[in-house]
Amino acid sequence: MKALTGWVILAGALCAQSAAAQMVVNDGRLLASGCFQCHGTSGLKGGFGTLAGVGKEDMLNKLNNDMRSKDARSSIMNPHARGYTSYQLSLIADYFSKLPKP
Repeated sequence: MKALTGWVILAGALCAQSAAAQMVVNDGRLLASGCFQCHGTSGLKGGFGTLAGVGKEDMLNKLNNDMRSKDARSSIMNPHARGYTSYQLSLIADYFSKLPKP
C-alpha cells in the first residue's frame, strides 16, 4: 500500500510540473491580453503603436523608462505599465517580440 501511495504522489507531482511548464509558455500571451484592446491581438492595430516584432530589450526600456517611471508623461500607458512586475513586463515584451513584424 505504501508503494502505491508513493507512485500516486509521484504521478501527481509530474502532472503538476507539466501543467506549470505549460502555464509558463502561455503566461506572456495571457499577460499581453491586457494590451490587445488598443494594440490588437497581433500587435498591429492601427492608431496605436505597433508592438509586433519590436525587440524585447527595446520594449522593456520604453516600458520602464518612458511609461513606468513616476515622471512618465504618457497618458494611459503609465498606469498599465506600473500595474505589472518587472518579470511580467519581460514576459509581455518577449511575447510581442516574437510576433511577425508588419
